[in-house]
Amino acid sequence: MNKAICSELQKLESIKRSLSTSQNKSSEMLYCRKIRGGYQYYIGKEYVSKKKNENKIQMLARQEYHEKLNPLLEKAIRHLKEALKSLECLYEIYEKMHEGKQILFEPDFVPIAKKIQDFNNVTCEGLPFSETDKTEYFTHRGERVRSKSEKIIADELERHGIPYHYEMTLQLRVDGQMKEFHPDFTAMNITTGEIKYIEHLGMMDNPNYYGNALAKLDAYERNGLLIGRDVLLLHESAYRPLNTRIISDYISEFLT
Repeated sequence: MNKAICSELQKLESIKRSLSTSQNKSSEMLYCRKIRGGYQYYIGKEYVSKKKNENKIQMLARQEYHEKLNPLLEKAIRHLKEALKSLECLYEIYEKMHEGKQILFEPDFVPIAKKIQDFNNVTCEGLPFSETDKTEYFTHRGERVRSKSEKIIADELERHGIPYHYEMTLQLRVDGQMKEFHPDFTAMNITTGEIKYIEHLGMMDNPNYYGNALAKLDAYERNGLLIGRDVLLLHESAYRPLNTRIISDYISEFLT
């Protein structure tokens, strides 16, 4: 809800700014009437040909629309800001309580900053590296990862300020039993606090790898974690490398 309000507010404020910077406003008024299935246009009382004056007619029609839109836009922006302020009040109730009372229960409304802090404080060791693995790829944070592509992904998450853990343990039910999985990245949306799992499928031209990847994706879906909503997929093969621009697109769409 908070994310939806923020997104809508940003959109309306952007439109409002574009209206305030528009120029060439005219005092002329556009009128039209329907005759025999077509339209005739008048500026003031003077008839004008649409074919010869199309740009001016469009400009005056758009100007009238914006003049009527502007006051309603200001009202909508004001209401959205009030809604965000009301949400902040819900968070502040818990924050203003004595620490001795806070430790007794979990609040129904948790500030996003608290969610991020708690997420970052989780201890995550990830999977061990085998002694025969001689590759050494390290992220900007100093973490060792298993490939150059995973280093790129991790560094992009950090560059955008996205909290994440590498190969964090996730318990999923498979064939009636709980099984331990390790998504490549477990990340948090910095607006909503939602958890997203990022899987880098790096050898999609390898039949064995492909089969294991499908089994893992099937486990996600059977546990209610939908591909494209909860689980984000980045992929490559020997002949089609990772599209690094897509990483930023996924981050912008699902994690901010």
